[in-house]
Amino acid sequence: MIFQHKQTFLDWGGVTFQIIACLTSIAWLLNTFFKHKGTAKSFWLMLGLGILSYLIGTLIWTYHEFVLKDNGVSLNLPGMFWISQNGFYFIALLVLMNEIRSHLLTIRFFLDMLIVMSVAMTFNWIFIMNPLIHHKSTLVFNLTDLMYPILDLGVLVGVLSFFVASNSIFNKPTSFLLISGFLIQIIADSIFSYLKVMGMYSVGSVNEPLWILSIMLIGLSGIYHVPMVTKETRVKRPKKGMLLRHSIPYVSVLFLSIYVIASTYKTHPIVVGLFFCILLVILRQLFTLLENDKLVNDLNNLNEDLEVKVKERTDKLVEMVNSMEHLAYHDVVTGLPNRRFMEKRLSLAIENKTGKRKIAFMLLDLDRFKHINDSLGHSYGDLLLKEVGQRLVQCLKPNEVVCRFGGDEYALLIENTSVQALENRASRILSSLRETYVIEGFELHVTPSIGVSLFPDHGSDFEALLMKADTAMYKVKEKGKNHFMIYSCSMSMEPMMELESSLRKGLDRNEFLLYYQPQISLIKNEIVGVEALLRWDRPGHGIVPPAEFIPLCEETGLIVPLGERVLLEACKQSVAWRKKGIFDLRIAVNISSLQFQHNDFIESVARIIKETGANPNHIELEITESIAMGPIENNLAKLSFLKQMGFQIAMDDFGTGYSSLHYLSQFPIDRLKIDRSFISSLEKSEKDAAIVRLIVMMAKGLNFQVLAEGVEVEAQKAFLEDIRCDEFQGYLFSCPVCVEECEQLILKQIRGSEPQLVNA
Repeated sequence: MIFQHKQTFLDWGGVTFQIIACLTSIAWLLNTFFKHKGTAKSFWLMLGLGILSYLIGTLIWTYHEFVLKDNGVSLNLPGMFWISQNGFYFIALLVLMNEIRSHLLTIRFFLDMLIVMSVAMTFNWIFIMNPLIHHKSTLVFNLTDLMYPILDLGVLVGVLSFFVASNSIFNKPTSFLLISGFLIQIIADSIFSYLKVMGMYSVGSVNEPLWILSIMLIGLSGIYHVPMVTKETRVKRPKKGMLLRHSIPYVSVLFLSIYVIASTYKTHPIVVGLFFCILLVILRQLFTLLENDKLVNDLNNLNEDLEVKVKERTDKLVEMVNSMEHLAYHDVVTGLPNRRFMEKRLSLAIENKTGKRKIAFMLLDLDRFKHINDSLGHSYGDLLLKEVGQRLVQCLKPNEVVCRFGGDEYALLIENTSVQALENRASRILSSLRETYVIEGFELHVTPSIGVSLFPDHGSDFEALLMKADTAMYKVKEKGKNHFMIYSCSMSMEPMMELESSLRKGLDRNEFLLYYQPQISLIKNEIVGVEALLRWDRPGHGIVPPAEFIPLCEETGLIVPLGERVLLEACKQSVAWRKKGIFDLRIAVNISSLQFQHNDFIESVARIIKETGANPNHIELEITESIAMGPIENNLAKLSFLKQMGFQIAMDDFGTGYSSLHYLSQFPIDRLKIDRSFISSLEKSEKDAAIVRLIVMMAKGLNFQVLAEGVEVEAQKAFLEDIRCDEFQGYLFSCPVCVEECEQLILKQIRGSEPQLVNA
């Protein structure tokens, strides 16, 4: 409007704006093409090529129109590039329609499309195509101009398709800019074609700024494009723009009806009534469609709610199943896999085994664990079990398995190994588990006994390998514990259930008897006491040493009635010896930790004394250091009560357990018994000799008597005399003997002869 009288400025200014718009849009679209990947990537390239075609056509037309002043050429060649623009647009929309075809392949969309295209085709035919076909100019001119409405109809089909399903591939700003750009392009082309038909077109017409606007909107859509990410969870929200989408075919029919009425109502007035009927039918149909959409939307929302709830419950169910599966195959205390897991894992390892290397199954049991559990309680025992499990895991490689079978038993699975590598691994495990444990301030010491079986040497399934490893482990226990053994065919061990059954029957049949080992005074060089030691005269097996059945008695709880039987027999023997003139001889009886912690222990001891008539002053009760780890007030009260009854109290195996010197000073103890492990190494270890010397000095300071166990040679006896130890027992004087032989030794001493070394 400002420069309307300066035609040259208008011409070059319009061309300049078109070139700037085209270059800017091409740059935006190419940036989008190279920046983003995935869905409809080539769509942006086709749009860019379409705008490039428009730019080339504009440059050719400008050169011929304003430079060469050659109108004839400019009417043909530029038009081909401008038509190519719509061709590229149509191809781009076909690419897009292929991506969103799942939203378009419906009968309803197809019918709506036919309605809109019928109306558009009708108006195109009336106002553009028919006049172009009957134009008197050259055929080439008519065909070139005829391509505009034909391609625009194709673009319109693509725009309608894109409008129906735009939210499935582009965000809202991009969809709005694309639809607006394509529609403005169609409108500008329609105006251009109409002006051409009417002979009213001139440079600078209204269609040219519309072309520029269309190009800018299409290019700008690439700037706002963000690839849509498919989410697993759908958000419930009402669908917007449904009225507009539903009304497109009906508005098209309405426009066509208005045109028909405007053209024929004077000739045929009945068409007015027909128009109102059509209008009411359209309105009714629109409201019906909106109601249907609302119902469908509500149904979809209900389905989504149901899916969410089903998913939540499914997730909870899966979580519960996983939790139950974890509990089924894992130990509650340590978190390690359990026996069921090991059984499956070992079976799988056997199935998948290749090569000559072996599969090792290790069964591990903690020595003296029951004493800790009974003395400190199960909470301390559980903490110790966890620590042991962690140390075992640290000893293994990632592909190896450690399980807790229950109680204090663990199992280990080691694949692709050899005997030598297995021995090295077992040694490392022993070293790791022997180290001190600090549990809630208590320093604990436990040692493992390990039995090993190998596949395929010792069995072909879980049960066979377990039985062989169990046999090897109990052989380790028989030989002193704290070691490992690999199963061999020479090993034989009756099942534990059978041994337990025999023990119970032996208790009922009174198969157990007492042997006695003399205790010698180093000052008087005479027998001052004897220790009652249990033996099992098992039918068919002879005399069974305690190391073979005491551990099982402690595990099964049989140690309580067995301990009462030992105390009863010892008291009876004390009375019998007193009747034979043996008055001042004390008999030492071992009291297990489990027996001592029993609720009716004091009542049981009092009942035995009353029943036998024994003098408590001649009975010495030997307790272990593990008692000091129990409830101190309760244990101190029990020991004080026993002391008041007249019993002597001795602490057995001193130096090998867990006692505190503070507790030791509080207990009413008469005698400390130095463990045989220190005595046996007196000549080899200066440290053990120093420990024995310190124990004696400490005992003297606390006014305790000291007895050394396991004295076997004169040098050991001489050392004990030198440090002023009070008493000793051991094979140097006598091994444990039956009651008759022990009685002969005592009576011989009473008759005045010096006791002789029985095993000298």
